[in-house]
Amino acid sequence: MFGEYKLRTQFIKIGDVKIHIVDEGGGLFRYRREDVSVLLKGPGKGLEIVPAPAEGYGVKILLIDFEDRILIPPKEEVGFYLSAPVEAEVRLGETVIDRFQLSKEKYALYGTPEVGAIARYWKSRVYPSEPESACVLKASVTNGTTEWVEMDHVVVYIRGSVMFHNGKRAYYPLILIEFKSGVPEVNNTGKPPKDGLKPSREPLPLPNFIMRW
Repeated sequence: MFGEYKLRTQFIKIGDVKIHIVDEGGGLFRYRREDVSVLLKGPGKGLEIVPAPAEGYGVKILLIDFEDRILIPPKEEVGFYLSAPVEAEVRLGETVIDRFQLSKEKYALYGTPEVGAIARYWKSRVYPSEPESACVLKASVTNGTTEWVEMDHVVVYIRGSVMFHNGKRAYYPLILIEFKSGVPEVNNTGKPPKDGLKPSREPLPLPNFIMRW
């Protein structure tokens, strides 16, 4: 699904999305997806299709509601996996020629109506091991307090985040969540959640995000 594709007449399927590349002759190729049409100059160049964070209409954060609550004992660490929404980005060299959704779009208000922010919304089971989903988010929660803490959702800063893939599946960077008091601090590390994954671009960490609501 993700990876490099030669410029030649072919159909490419990314999830449920179909892309058609047509050799127009004279070294020109046409890229088509639904109502998107781009004329490309070749040969010698290929397309690269990589996962992209689910920013949708330009949101900065992803809100994932858990179908299961998580309880973390004092001074303990718990790791888990979630499914997550994802987009695809089509590149010719360093130029992005197309970007589209691979997951159903839903949005939610994170916070209060007065000072809240629009977030990309998703609901997922909490998995003890990597699920068979199109996109995976791995998280590790550390409870540094002396009390049990409970989680039923997580909010992650995703604007401009690197993504990873193994050709068939997309991955968000490893997410670290730390309870120092009653408010969790969420860190998008920019690091792959496991070995052997290819980054969509140079991996860089994003600023820590404080879940305040």
